[in-house]
Amino acid sequence: MRDTKDSIIKAARHLFAQHGYHGTSVDSIVKEAGVSKGSLYWHFSDKFELYRTILILEVERVKELFKSETYDVVDAAAFFRRRGNLILDVFDKDPESTLIWMDLLIQAKRGREEFKKIARDLTSYYMKISMDEGLCFNLDKGEMDSICLLLRLTMLGILSCQGSVMDTQEAKECWEHIVDLVMKGDD
Repeated sequence: MRDTKDSIIKAARHLFAQHGYHGTSVDSIVKEAGVSKGSLYWHFSDKFELYRTILILEVERVKELFKSETYDVVDAAAFFRRRGNLILDVFDKDPESTLIWMDLLIQAKRGREEFKKIARDLTSYYMKISMDEGLCFNLDKGEMDSICLLLRLTMLGILSCQGSVMDTQEAKECWEHIVDLVMKGDD
């Protein structure tokens, strides 16, 4: 039973990345997975639940990666540079992940409330687990909230360009430069 569900998720992840949510049909998913529609609907109530499940698994995968990271960084700027580079590496090694996230943001821009909600919730949570652990540094909470918001939005912009407008090395250099500028503040 688990193998069937995993096959469905793997096939759907690939198809959603390649064709987007609306460009992927349930028929194409079951064909790619080699299962029946009944099997898909046994595990997922509809295509949107499957899409949402894949997005949650994407977040959990990165969360596990961050858990395994050691924390020997002594200042906030170094922490954010390191975390940002880790995110960029994750998306560089798995371009389908980038495509899935970009598709979610596009679907949300088209205005369907369920996509807007999941985009807000998961993007915020994803960036929170990847950046906000920097709160352990000696910064005022309001200042840290503003910095984290700015860096989250900046990272989304960089990720949208990574692999198309710029390569990963350029994306990392851009990220590090922005972190240095933001963390320097009014100095």
